[in-house]
Amino acid sequence: MTYPTPHSFRTLIAAAITLGTASAMAQPMQAFSADSPFMLGDLAGARTEMGKSGLFFGLFYVTEFATNAKGGYNEDRVTERSDQTTALLNYSLMPKHGIDGEFSIVITNRNNGDLLSLTRLNDPRTGTLPNLSQEVWGYGSVSRLTRLTYNQHFADRTLRVRVGKMTPTEEFYPTTLGCEFQSLINCGAVPGVSSIWYGWPISTWSAMGEVKFNSNWYARAGVYEQNPDTTKTSRGFSLSNRGAQGQIVPVLVGWRPSVGEKKMAGNYFAGVYYSNVKSADLSDSSVQRNSKKTLWAYGEQQVTGPGGDSPQGLRLFASAVVNDSRTEVLQKAYGAGFYYMGLFDSRPQDMLGFSVAAVKINDRFTASRAAVNLANGLVGDFSSHDYLPLGSREVTAELFYRMNLAKWISVQPSIQFIKAPGAIKQVPSATVFGLRMNVAI
Repeated sequence: MTYPTPHSFRTLIAAAITLGTASAMAQPMQAFSADSPFMLGDLAGARTEMGKSGLFFGLFYVTEFATNAKGGYNEDRVTERSDQTTALLNYSLMPKHGIDGEFSIVITNRNNGDLLSLTRLNDPRTGTLPNLSQEVWGYGSVSRLTRLTYNQHFADRTLRVRVGKMTPTEEFYPTTLGCEFQSLINCGAVPGVSSIWYGWPISTWSAMGEVKFNSNWYARAGVYEQNPDTTKTSRGFSLSNRGAQGQIVPVLVGWRPSVGEKKMAGNYFAGVYYSNVKSADLSDSSVQRNSKKTLWAYGEQQVTGPGGDSPQGLRLFASAVVNDSRTEVLQKAYGAGFYYMGLFDSRPQDMLGFSVAAVKINDRFTASRAAVNLANGLVGDFSSHDYLPLGSREVTAELFYRMNLAKWISVQPSIQFIKAPGAIKQVPSATVFGLRMNVAI
């Protein structure tokens, strides 16, 4: 089974670091204050003192509930839950040593529970998983070392190098807001729909570099270990590269313009990766392909609001990914949507979001399953337990409204509509009610 991988906490943590450090240094915040970016505030001045030394510590929690309101393969109603706790420690060398470098450690714990996509929405004979109803689900209920890196800037910040254990999505899918939706595919058609691109919370040994050509244009390239053993629950804190099969080499070019008189922020990038590991051909598993490639692109643009880097107002986005047609079950994905922050003047930090995304199953995979049905005399016999459903395309739409109860806690109700769950046309379209809560402790 293949499935996408989530990447949401990457941007949430970055935002909390920026807001928390600035707030703590300016004025220590009290625990449970609505204006504090952290539930426990400045920890009696500890965050401020740590910041003076270049240290930042954060603890972040997210939980997601999903209820099948209508449709799906099994219409018996149930509510499923998944959650994730993330601990982060950054140490900047600038305050004490004057060096523009930073060490970073992230440990992630997941309590997966059950995924509604598996327990109710999808036909269990599908053979693949195009989308996740709860994006923080995946890779087992276990704690993992998600990041162990050193990041160094050179030449007046025009060059940057980062090495260690990390997920490729952190550097090679650099969206501004990260994953704000509960359904994973609506977060963007990330390279994670590939079976070998391990996203959050899986890390592998890697290295990447970035060059900035000017204030708008940049390029990145990296080398990431391709090692399926890192997804095992027994390898949560392993530093070994045992099981490594080869390398994934991603390259990305990005453009961050400021548009119009208000300098509305934009974020556009396109990437490609090459894997040197052999993979079985979907049409004939006895045939081994020597490599695998994936292309992806993303664009987002602020179109209303005060301008500059402010997220207030309307932001549009679109994304697409095309996987290797010979070896990947999920051949392509694409989607578009918008965010609107501050829809109501009295709630300037609340966010409304909407997205529609589709995942296309590879015709080679579908043809190979049709051949098995033909050999077993099961052509068109969808009701048979041994019949292999033929995949086509799954389309998911999601609408959410995120309410910030305080700067450190938000609640986000949502509704998902899924056409052809699991990309199987015979499965009734499904409606899912979701609820997500984020807490910065």
